[in-house]
Amino acid sequence: MLPNTARRLAVAVREQNCADSPPVILLVTSDRDLRESAASALRSRGYHVLAAPHAGHAVLACIDTPQVDVAAIELSMDDVSGPVLAERLRRRCPSLRSLYLAKAGTPECEGVLVRPFSREDLVEKLIVSLPALT
Repeated sequence: MLPNTARRLAVAVREQNCADSPPVILLVTSDRDLRESAASALRSRGYHVLAAPHAGHAVLACIDTPQVDVAAIELSMDDVSGPVLAERLRRRCPSLRSLYLAKAGTPECEGVLVRPFSREDLVEKLIVSLPALT
């Protein structure tokens, strides 16, 4: 992860670049509290948020929305793995970026946010994951 100052600067720059056309963020997790908390935090910052409790709803959300910019997807779900779902979603939204949410004990690596994490950690990681907007 970036040091705090660099991370805050990266988030501020991305948010400024997105002010005119808020990106669409898809949250896919069966954890209702996490889904609602993260959606609320992102919406309060002006982002358009779609939330889905499982893969089927995520695919439908992607079909109903012209463009999804980034998806935060549970790494391991009951119905499908996060990477498999991301590939399905990219059939509809080829430029989709993904961030995977993992349970405690999962090794940390690029593109994976391991629990426990704060709502702010998730928001920052998603914003930094957004494609460069010009």
